[in-house]
Amino acid sequence: MTLYRPSLARIFMAIKEHVDLKPYTYFKIGGEARFLSEVKNIEELKEAVHFAKEHNLPFVVLGAASNILIADSGYRGVVIRVLLRGIQRDGTRLVVEAGVPDAVAVRRSLDEKLSGFEWAIGIPGTIGGSVRGNAGCFGGEMKDVVERIRFFDARSGVVEEKDNAFCRFAYRESVFKHSPHLIILSVTLSLHERDPDTSQKLVRKYSSLRSDAQDIGSSSAGCVFKNVPWPDDEKKRARLLWLVPDLAEFSKFPTIPIGFLVDHLGLKGRKIGNISISKKHGNYLINNGGATAEEVIMMIGMIKEYIHRKFDLYPEEEIQYIGFD
Repeated sequence: MTLYRPSLARIFMAIKEHVDLKPYTYFKIGGEARFLSEVKNIEELKEAVHFAKEHNLPFVVLGAASNILIADSGYRGVVIRVLLRGIQRDGTRLVVEAGVPDAVAVRRSLDEKLSGFEWAIGIPGTIGGSVRGNAGCFGGEMKDVVERIRFFDARSGVVEEKDNAFCRFAYRESVFKHSPHLIILSVTLSLHERDPDTSQKLVRKYSSLRSDAQDIGSSSAGCVFKNVPWPDDEKKRARLLWLVPDLAEFSKFPTIPIGFLVDHLGLKGRKIGNISISKKHGNYLINNGGATAEEVIMMIGMIKEYIHRKFDLYPEEEIQYIGFD
């Protein structure tokens, strides 16, 4: 673990000023970054962090920017795009750098005849972002496959490596989500050998299910809300089942799908300006062209109000807000 001493001669080569962030996000929404740095290795990352500190600017780290909403006013600090994209096999493990798209990591695992990560084929983010938010679908979550994590502590200037327990994974949560100074560099995925034909079938199945349930190709930030926990109070739980008997199919699970509640409320397709609720998936918002962050905030507020009034539930956002200081 070595403290970093930056090479000032290289810092400014990687920094761009006043960069429109829309093209870098899945949502295609947001204003300008005061500065943008795209880093391809640990040294460039350290230099970008040093630049922010030296100029007393905040910084934020982005991967694929698939589950974020950037303010219309943009971000007044340094946006650091992590483009570390190496993958190496280590026995039945894959060591995957943070900027590798999930789908690429899945394909590489298939090439290596390794199984356990097929469920991630449809996740639009990168490995680093998926670990940060403990992404999951089809019964799998990052917490199930992460063995070790390597990260840069921007406060201390130290590169560290920790095990799964350090991550403090929970539903769509991890220690990294609440500690932005800990920047993920690489992740060791613990997988197992399996007949590649079986894995290929799973990938095709999951890809088909995703395609049927989502607006593939549309500008969207993915799931806007976390699924909401069932009430601890038995009376409230019974009331929910009385209001919506079909909720019984989710009674064995810890959470209720927000998309189901939005569908039940008849909100699919609802529009505010150029933003709309997907007609396929009630937890997705679609930018129909020219949508603003303000419109997204209004839509999120409307959905939360409807769900609270009807079901006495309080959904929490899954997307990350950037620039809303």
